[in-house]
Amino acid sequence: MITPRTRGCEAKGQKLSIKTVFIFLFVVLSTLPAFSQGQLDTLIAVALRNNPGIKMAAYESRAAEARIGPAATLPDPQLSIMAENVPSNFTLTSDEMTMFPQLKIMQMFPWFGKLSAAGDVEKYGYEASSDRLSTVTLQVISDVKKVYGQIYSAEQSIRYLEYKRQLLQSVVKVAEQLFAVGQVPQQDVFRSTAELTMVQSDIIVTQSVLSDLNAKLGALLGQDAPRSIRVDSLRLPPLDSLSSLEARLGERNPELKQIRNVELAAQSKAVFAKRDAVPDVSVGFSYGYRGALMPNGMKALNMMNFEVGFSLPVFFGSRQKKMIDEADFMDRAATEQYGTASLGLYSQLRSVYAEAEAQAKLIPLYSKELIPQYEATYNSSLSSYSVGKTTFAMLIDNLKTLINTKIEFTKIESAYFSDAAEIAKMVGEGSEDYRGVK
Repeated sequence: MITPRTRGCEAKGQKLSIKTVFIFLFVVLSTLPAFSQGQLDTLIAVALRNNPGIKMAAYESRAAEARIGPAATLPDPQLSIMAENVPSNFTLTSDEMTMFPQLKIMQMFPWFGKLSAAGDVEKYGYEASSDRLSTVTLQVISDVKKVYGQIYSAEQSIRYLEYKRQLLQSVVKVAEQLFAVGQVPQQDVFRSTAELTMVQSDIIVTQSVLSDLNAKLGALLGQDAPRSIRVDSLRLPPLDSLSSLEARLGERNPELKQIRNVELAAQSKAVFAKRDAVPDVSVGFSYGYRGALMPNGMKALNMMNFEVGFSLPVFFGSRQKKMIDEADFMDRAATEQYGTASLGLYSQLRSVYAEAEAQAKLIPLYSKELIPQYEATYNSSLSSYSVGKTTFAMLIDNLKTLINTKIEFTKIESAYFSDAAEIAKMVGEGSEDYRGVK
């Protein structure tokens, strides 16, 4: 038989069980496994090896490098085999002027400096393609880091939500039991059930986000199947001064270097176009065999010919002049592009830096002040609820605040990590190392 005293003891036991569940799950929630930086380094190494965008940029760079040699090399000589002064009866030995076979070789020599200018055009084109390779590589590395940080935030959020769901499942059962013996109002049951449904919905949405992030990571790594990884923590890099970062951006940013090399290529093309207006020299030599007999009965001597020719730039106005104009306009365009890109990058750096600086200030605020305060508030409400000195609604609100703050903290860490990755890309961190990626 259940008496009021036994009901009270049962209710007290149920409240104590709630306290035990809360404390146990809070301890689990506060304990996170260690993190290995090697995992991120491995992912970056896989991306550098397999990412198709990096491969394409590397092949384009190698193709540009292969064009340097041919551009600065003399044109191929021309070899001709002829029959000269052949009689109409095609008797090759009846006329002493007939030469068959006659071998002729011609070589064109561009005017001084023209080949070197053509080589410079391709050389700076290769340098620009190498800088583009660095840009593409740094972008992939930055994207891998950003997705990695977002995966960390999503996984941590799911863990916190899972703890919250486990806790709420226990709370629902306890609330139902307490309601059955008249110790709590039915509103507590409804509230705990609604909270459980909401957290289950949050888990589903976050799991979908995590799947999408793993698919993005797989694409960056150059893999067909998405790769699922576990990220337990982030190693947050320090934030250098803005002036130091701006100086490094101006010196190392591969995008700016690429534009500068495009500008140098245009200047070299202008030099080539001006020298192309100077006539090229062609030198030829031929040797002809004569098989006929002279009137005195002796065999006709073989013949040699020498010749020198010059190209005539008669279409200077429609050819060389247009090439000079083109190179000049390309030079001006590259100059303006450099200014535009430089202003945009510096502006972007300052914007990202401001965001990172704000995140850097929030991280200790959350970890050393907000979270400990909310933990203390939650523990206090837990103790108060176990002895009937606070309401169930306040206990749930304190739990939500604590869990949501921890989730928000992981998002702040992820945002800072992403900002740091973006800054490293803009200042060209390691750009020289990635020019030679093959």
